[in-house]
Amino acid sequence: MVKRKYIAPNAITAANMFLGYLSITASIKGEFIQAIWFIILAMVCDGLDGKTARKLDAFSEFGKEFDSFCDAISFGLAPSILVYSILKDMSPSANAFIMPVSFLYALCGVMRLVKFNIVTVASNEKDDFSGMPIPNAAAMVCSYILISHYLKLNYGIEFFNLEIFMAVTVVAAILMVSTIKFKTPDRAFSFIPKKFAGVFIIIIIATLKYSLFVVSFFYVILNLLNFVTKIFDGSHDDNDRELVDVIEEEEKEEK
Repeated sequence: MVKRKYIAPNAITAANMFLGYLSITASIKGEFIQAIWFIILAMVCDGLDGKTARKLDAFSEFGKEFDSFCDAISFGLAPSILVYSILKDMSPSANAFIMPVSFLYALCGVMRLVKFNIVTVASNEKDDFSGMPIPNAAAMVCSYILISHYLKLNYGIEFFNLEIFMAVTVVAAILMVSTIKFKTPDRAFSFIPKKFAGVFIIIIIATLKYSLFVVSFFYVILNLLNFVTKIFDGSHDDNDRELVDVIEEEEKEEK
């Protein structure tokens, strides 16, 4: 019988997957902005399930695997279908690029989650990431469409560019499977005084259709600058060393 403490976090994780599923159906119907908001709501659930698990001390290997499978739907497949649908709708003549770009994102997203599951165990500790977390990759793709839509709708500013959109998708995919060390968001934005954190979060939520773009891309820039700085300082290490050690250990056990 399942212990009660595991029900709440897993239910929130299931809601994450359901929202990803709704996003896919919306993209298929051509309702792109609605599809994006479903992905954003899935991000909220993705954050809440972890906090709930930590609060209830309800960590398990099942929960970790379940969370990753749901993330693959909501932040891997759903944005991939969104990209495919938008490219198909806006540039039907560019068929040669539509499938490779959209599939590359989905493929890298799944690979990112597989790598994460191999090198981590279910616990209440959050370490830095090897490669960009998949929710931020989804945020990059979705926020570019979102800010372009609302800038045109509210101010008549034409911000969207098809080539840039494809480039953002490809860069997000590459960063997910890279060995670049990405700090957790709370560490990356640790320069913000704690007494202003509440105000900062309220401002982001109130202006989310614009601020999501700024925050998601600024998060990437901060981590890339940190990566480049470490290279020039000579302190860069192989962020996938732990993954290699795990794989080598498994191969030894099989022999």
